[in-house]
Parts: sequence; C-alpha cells; structure tokens
Amino acid sequence: MVHGLRPRLVVPGESYHESFFAALREYHEEGLYPELRPADIAEPQAFRRWLEHLRWAGLLGAADDPRNRTPHRVYWWVEGTRFLGRARLSLRLTEELTQFGGHIGYDIRPTARGQGHATALLQAVLGTAREAGVDRALLTCAPDNHASRRVIERNGGALTDTSPAGRLRYWCPTG
Repeated sequence: MVHGLRPRLVVPGESYHESFFAALREYHEEGLYPELRPADIAEPQAFRRWLEHLRWAGLLGAADDPRNRTPHRVYWWVEGTRFLGRARLSLRLTEELTQFGGHIGYDIRPTARGQGHATALLQAVLGTAREAGVDRALLTCAPDNHASRRVIERNGGALTDTSPAGRLRYWCPTG
C-alpha cells in the first residue's frame, strides 16, 4: 500500500499512462500482449486514442477479436496512480467465451503479483458484474495455472467442468 492508499477498481484513464506503459514493458518481458506495442501508445495523444478505442469496443463490441464481439467493460486495478492490473467483464457470453475466457478475465502486472491483488481485483469485478445484471459469472483458466485457480476458488468459484478447449470452467457468485 502506497502512503495509506488502497487499491481500487477504476475505468482506464489518462492519469495512469506512465504506470500502464511501465507495466506493459513488464508484460512484454514475459512475452505477454505483443499485439500492444509501446510505440503505439507512447505519446499521450496516442494513449488517449487507444483508451477511446477500448471504451467504444466495450460499448459496441468489435469484430477484430472473438472476445470483443460482445459488449464488455474494462477496468483497471490501481493504487493511487500506479497501475496494478486489469480486468474485463463480458456482459454476455458467446460460444467462444464459454470455451475460453468466460465473463471475467484478469491479470496483475508482474511486479505486483503475489500480494493478494488478483483476489481483491476479482472480488471487486464480481460486485460490478452483479450490478451489471450478471447473476453468476463464468471464469476459465488453464489447468496448470494454480495461482488463478486459487484466486477463483477464494472468490467462491465452483469447478464445473473442462471446456472442449481444455480450460477449467468455474461458476462464481456475483455481488
């Protein structure tokens, strides 16, 4: 915790540009999110345009990615102006999402892992899901992702089955 600040769920915003940019470099060191190139969002105006794209894709859905074909919301987990992680709440399930992704996907930047942020982030997003009309949320994870399994189970997730895509499927209560 930074100077008594508590992590919180926020809508992505320009004030997190520098911290998000640093987190993106951390993700890239792990080989994650190669499609989001730092050069594409380095300038404040470019970052603002990218944030606007996130917002519109969430409102309308977008055909560029099967996971974007349904209305969704993107949230960031922050402490002050430090970006810690992000979550995506899909408001409806598609066939693709029932196999891989579910209602909620989340991640924590590498330097913030192991501190309970994922559990708290998922808890906050589950509350938001309830407010958005999702009575119970489907979450999926790889069978060998033990950290994600623990996070989901700590939030009341009940293992239901394994999808044809090989993902464990959990149903979590919301709210």
